[in-house]
Parts: sequence; structure tokens; C-alpha cells
Amino acid sequence: MASLVQLAFSHNELSGQIPVSIGNLSKLEQLFLNDNQFNGSIPKELGNLSSLVELLLLLNRFNGSIPDSLGNLTNLEQFALHDNKLSGYFPETILNCKKLKYLTLGSNSLVGPVPKSICSLRLLETLHLGNNLFSGSIPQCVGNFSHKLTVLDLRLNRFHGNMPATFLKQNNSLKTINLNGNELHGSIPTTLIDCTNLEVLDLGDNKLTGLFPHWIDTLPHMQVLVLRGNKLNGTLHTSNTINPFQKLRILDLSSNEFIGSLPSYYFENFKAMMSINKTASGELYMGGKFMYYDTVELGVRGLRLDLQRISVVYTTIDLSVNKFEGDIPDTMGELRSLRFLNLSHNSLTGGIPVNMKNLVELQHLDLCCNKIVGKIPAQLVSLTFLAVVNFSYNQLQGGIPRGGQFNTFENSSFQGNNGLCGFPLTKNCGDNDVPFSTATEEDEHEDDSFFNGFSWESVVLGYGFGTLFGLGIGRLVFHFGKPRWVMMIIESEQSRHARKSRKIHEISDPLAMRGRNRSRVSQVYDVRCALSF
Repeated sequence: MASLVQLAFSHNELSGQIPVSIGNLSKLEQLFLNDNQFNGSIPKELGNLSSLVELLLLLNRFNGSIPDSLGNLTNLEQFALHDNKLSGYFPETILNCKKLKYLTLGSNSLVGPVPKSICSLRLLETLHLGNNLFSGSIPQCVGNFSHKLTVLDLRLNRFHGNMPATFLKQNNSLKTINLNGNELHGSIPTTLIDCTNLEVLDLGDNKLTGLFPHWIDTLPHMQVLVLRGNKLNGTLHTSNTINPFQKLRILDLSSNEFIGSLPSYYFENFKAMMSINKTASGELYMGGKFMYYDTVELGVRGLRLDLQRISVVYTTIDLSVNKFEGDIPDTMGELRSLRFLNLSHNSLTGGIPVNMKNLVELQHLDLCCNKIVGKIPAQLVSLTFLAVVNFSYNQLQGGIPRGGQFNTFENSSFQGNNGLCGFPLTKNCGDNDVPFSTATEEDEHEDDSFFNGFSWESVVLGYGFGTLFGLGIGRLVFHFGKPRWVMMIIESEQSRHARKSRKIHEISDPLAMRGRNRSRVSQVYDVRCALSF
């Protein structure tokens, strides 16, 4: 064992403490204990493993402080401790490990300032300190200390002061900057324009002020832009960039103080939201280098949803809780791959564009609490993936469309519109204002031809047979146990739903949000708004 070079026990259910005798493996270069249930403190004897290059302890239950002895691992290149229960201060001795490329301490309970000397790690590629209790100001050098740095994740801490304002002008490798959920103030530095490889910029839920940073639309690789929950103001209409935001897929400017009309010029250039990606799989995510994945939070009907991984096909626009006015531009209907659209809590007028029927991937549509008039286009019933709609508290009139997903929406999706009638509202439509047709004439003809083959006697007979079959299966279950073929169907369906629910989960338990100060996060408005028009 003394000559052992690699020890890998990743992705198991191992528990207990790491034995101190592990420090005798003097030749060890790789130690992979990640994704288990190890607990207790990290043994200081790990500092004896002077040949260690990779140390992966993430996704366990380690507690206590990070031992100073780890600073002896001068050959260390990859050090991952995120998602544990560690406490104490930033381990300054780890800065002796000048060969470090990946340092991930996120999702613990570490406190205090991050030392400026962190910028001595010139080879660092990923720095993930997010979701802790770090405080003080962010070292101004973190934007320009390494040509190799691609990920800077300091989200969900207690950093205050200004953002780092100096970034490398040449050979800048930054792809992800995530400072979400801190207490940063001041304006967004224009020097970010030097980050020409930037794909993810998340500055949400801070106290930033100033105008919308239009120069950001010149960054050619930008895919995720989140400025939610700040105090930004002004309009979104002063861009001179040709073909801005060509690759943008997630735009969240909600809970600010933006004014003016919606940025139709931007919408018509969101090329990544216009074409439906038939080749990309939902299993492909942004990031993924050295176990780091980009994350983003979304607000959905009063809930905060945390996407732990961002699918490469996910698209969203959230401009809610601002002061936008005017019509919803027709160019919005060109974004065929858009899945999430939230324009609620503004002062939008005009009608709902009919060409929104082209948003064939749309799953969530929230237009509540505006001043939108006219009828709900019947063509929207063709949106087969639409799971959530909210048209409440507008000035809509006429019958609510029937058919498709519209048959599943509840009263709360339409309340607060005195002119609306029909299901699911209790107000009936008169003879001159019948609810919209549920389908096209062709669809209706196909439905008629199908049911024309069945008499009422056939329907009753089928109903009776189905009832007897169900009772028979129940008898089998209670008298002979669970028939395997029946349970396979049920369990398969339960497993499918479980897999879907794990992709997007609600963050609501404060204990599950280690290091988060929810008082600083912008308010997510509930659909039960009370606006006076």
C-alpha cells in the first residue's frame, strides 16, 4: 500500500471518518472520495501526501475547518471541497499550492474575507467559492490575475462594495462570472467588455445602480445574462450594435426600474431563441468542466426555482416587475424555441399578438398585472407544451379559449379581467360572445369521424368493462400481492416523474440554502397581485 498512486472510492454510500493512517500513503497522487457520506473533520494527516495532485472530497458531510496542513500539498492541481458542512475561515495556507488549477469550496459555511493573496494562484482556471458566508469586499485583482481563469463563482455570499473593475484586456479566458446574491453596489464596470469569451454573466440580487449596460450586447458568446433584483434604470433602446446577443438564451432583467417599450430590436436578433435545436439533448449542460456546472435561479408564480444545471436547449426571457409600457412587439412571436416568458407587473398595453402561437416550445407564459386589452387569441390552444399561464389582472375581454392545455388552467390564471367569461371562470358567455373554438375545422372533423363509429351503447359497454377490469386488478393486488406487470407500469411512470422533478426543484427551506441571506433577494411577486388600473 505504501506505493499506491491512486485511491478512488467515488460515487458510493461510504460513511464514517477518514482514518488518519491515510497519511502514510506517501506516493499517492490521486485521492477520490467524492460523492459519499463521509463525515467528521478532514484529517490533518492528508498534509503528509506531498505527491498529491488531485484531491476530491466534494459531496460529503465533512465538518469543522479546513486543516492548515493542506498547504503542504505543493503539487496539488485539483482541490474540490464543495457541498460539505465545513466552517471557519478561508484556508490561507492553501495559497501555497501554486500549481492549483481548480479550487472549489462552494456550498459550505465558510466565513470572513477572501484574502487578496488569492491572486497569487496564477494557474487557476476555476474558482468556486459560492454559497458560503464570506464577507468584506471582493479582491479587485480577481479579474486580472490569471490568463487561464474561466470560472469566477462568488455567488450567494455577503460581499459588499463595488464589483472588480479590472479585467485582462488580452488573452482573457473568463467564460462565467457569477456574483449573484451578494450586497454589491455601484455601477456595472464597462471593463467587462474585455471579457470577449464571456458566456454567463449573473449579477442578480445585488444593489447595483445605473443604466442598462448596452455595451454587453457586443460580447459575441453571451448566452446567459441575469441582472435581476437590482436598481438598474433607463431604457433598453440605445444599442448601436449590429446583430446583438446572437447566442443569448437566458435573459433575466426582472425586478429593476427599467422604463420605455420592450426592446423589439433585441428580440429580432435573438437567433438562438428562434431555431429549435433538434440535435441537442436535455442531458447536455453548460459548464461541466471539473465537476462545475453553471446554475441559474428563476421566479415562477411566486416560487424561486433553482436550476442546478443549465440545459443547452433551455431558453427564457423574464422582464417582469419593471416599468415597461407599450405593446408586446410582434417580433416576440419569432422566438420559436422560447420556453419561459414572463412580462408580468409592468404597464404593457395593446393586445396579445396572435403570432405568439408560433412559440411552439413555450411552457410558461405570465402576462399578469399589466393593462393588456382585447381577447385571448384562440390560436394559443395549439401550444401543446404550455403548462402554466397567467393572464390575471389585465383588461382582457371575451371568451376564454377552450381546448388543449387551456382546459387544464385554473380560475387564478384569468381572474381580475372583468370582461372575460367562460371556463374556468364562473361568468358565462352570452350568445353573442361564445368562447373560442377548441380546434381547427380539420381537427373537429377528425374528432367527429372518430366518435361517429361509436354508439352510446358502445360507450356504456366500454365503461362497464373498464370498471370490472379495475375491480379485478384490485382483487388481485389485495389477495395475491402486487402483479409484477402492473407494478412495472406504475413504477416506470413514477420513476419518469421523479426524474423530471429532479431537473428543476424549488429552493424553499432556509437550511437548504446554506449561506443565503434571503432578505437581500428581490421579491418574487405572487399571482394574487392587487393593482389598480
